[in-house]
Amino acid sequence: MEYPNSRDELLKVLTERTPMSGKMWQDAQEYVPGGLLSVARKFKPYPFYTYRGEGPYIWDVDENRYIDCCISYGTLILGHRPAVVTEAIRAQEERGVVYGTPHPLEIAYAERFIECVPCAERMLLCNSGTEATMQGIRIMRAYTSRKKIGKFEGGYHGWHDYAMWSTNIYPDKMGPDERPNAIADSAGIPEEIKETILLLPLNEAAFDLIEENASDLAGVMIEPIIGTGAIPVGREYLLKLREVTERHGILLMFDEVKTGFRLALGGGQEYYGVIPDLATYAKAIGGGMPIGAVGCSKEIMEAVTQYDFSISVAGTFSGNPMSLAAGYAVLGHLMQNPQIYDELERKGKRLRDGFNEYMQSKGLPASMTGEGSFFQSHMKPLPIEKPRDMIGQHSDALYDMQLFLRLNGVHVAWFHDAFISTAHSDQDIEDVLRAHKDSAEAALRLHGVI
Repeated sequence: MEYPNSRDELLKVLTERTPMSGKMWQDAQEYVPGGLLSVARKFKPYPFYTYRGEGPYIWDVDENRYIDCCISYGTLILGHRPAVVTEAIRAQEERGVVYGTPHPLEIAYAERFIECVPCAERMLLCNSGTEATMQGIRIMRAYTSRKKIGKFEGGYHGWHDYAMWSTNIYPDKMGPDERPNAIADSAGIPEEIKETILLLPLNEAAFDLIEENASDLAGVMIEPIIGTGAIPVGREYLLKLREVTERHGILLMFDEVKTGFRLALGGGQEYYGVIPDLATYAKAIGGGMPIGAVGCSKEIMEAVTQYDFSISVAGTFSGNPMSLAAGYAVLGHLMQNPQIYDELERKGKRLRDGFNEYMQSKGLPASMTGEGSFFQSHMKPLPIEKPRDMIGQHSDALYDMQLFLRLNGVHVAWFHDAFISTAHSDQDIEDVLRAHKDSAEAALRLHGVI
C-alpha cells in the first residue's frame, strides 16, 4: 500500500472511505455534547460508526471491514456474536428482560462466579466496572473504619471521583518518582477528595509509603496489568504488596475489570498466584451486556452488610436477567474450555514478540507491552515497566499509527489499549502483526524519524 505523506492526506483518505460515518458524526453533534457518549471513542477525523460485528470483525456503516482488536475494550473474550451468548440472550428475552425482583439466575450466576474466583466466597452485582470499584472502595472503608485508599500512578479504576486520579501521564505535574502527586483527571472532582487518596508509584518506594500511612489506609487497589500502558505488575511485586498490606491490616483489592476471566479463568489472582482480600469485575463476565461485580470473603461481606449501619447495596438493573443470562453462558463456556487460555497466551505472545523483534531488528523506537491476550503499542523502545517510562515517546507518531492501522483494516482504541479474542484465528494474528509493523513504520516515516 502506498501511504499518505502527511497527516492531512491521511485524514483525507479516511474521510473519503467513511462518508456515511461523517454524516452521522455531524448529526450527533446536534444532540450529544461533543458528539460522543464516551471519550474513549474519539478519533480523527471523526469516529466511524459500526453497523455490525461477527467473530473477530466489525463493519462500519460504509461497509469497511476491520479486524477488531478493541473488542469493546476487552469485553468480548469470545468475539462478536458467539452462538453460546446469542442463544442465551434470545432464550431469556422470551421470558422477560428485567423484573425488579430476585430471580433464579442470580443464584446460579453467583455460584459459578465464586467457583472460579479464588478470593470470592460472597459477591455483589452491579452494572459496570466503575460501579464495582466504587463499591469495592466503600467495602474497604466500612470494614476497616479508615478513609484513605491507595492507588497506583497510571492505574485506571473507572471514572468516579475516587478513581480518576493520576490515571494519565502529566510530565510537568507528576512530582518525584518516589512520591508522586495525585492529579485529578477530570473537571468537577472536589479537591477535598485528594485527602482520601494515597498515590503510589509502581516501584519499591510504594511499600515505604504504605508503611508510613498504614494507620489511615483502608485499602490499596491495583490492576494486575496496569491500565495505562498494558504493563504487567508481575508476581514478585504483587507478593510483596500482599505481604505489606496484610502485615498492617490493610485490605488489598485487585481491580480485575479487564484481567478477570481474560488473563485466566481465575483472573490475575490465578495467573500470578497472589490472592487479594477482594476483587472487582466487569467486561468479560457479562458476555457483552452491562455488568459489574465485587467478590470477597464471607467474613468481609458479612461484616459490612450486617452492621447496624451497613453499606448500601442497590440498583434497578443490578443482576438483571439479560446480563446474567449472557454472563452465565460465557462463564460456563470458559469453564468447559480451559484450553482457551493457553491459546490466547500463545497468540498474544506471537503478536508481541513478533512486533518487538521486528522493531529491534530495524533499530526503530517502537515496542509492544502486555501479557496473555493484552497488548499495547508504544513509540519508545523497551523496557517499559511503569507508566512513567512512556514519557518521551513520540506521541504524534503513536496517534497516527492508529490511523494507519485503520487504513490497514485493524481497529484499536486511539490510546492503543488492545486485546485478542478466541475468535481471532492464527491468520488474523498474522494480519494484525503485519498491520502493526507497517503502520508503525509509516507513522515514524511521516514524522521524519526514519
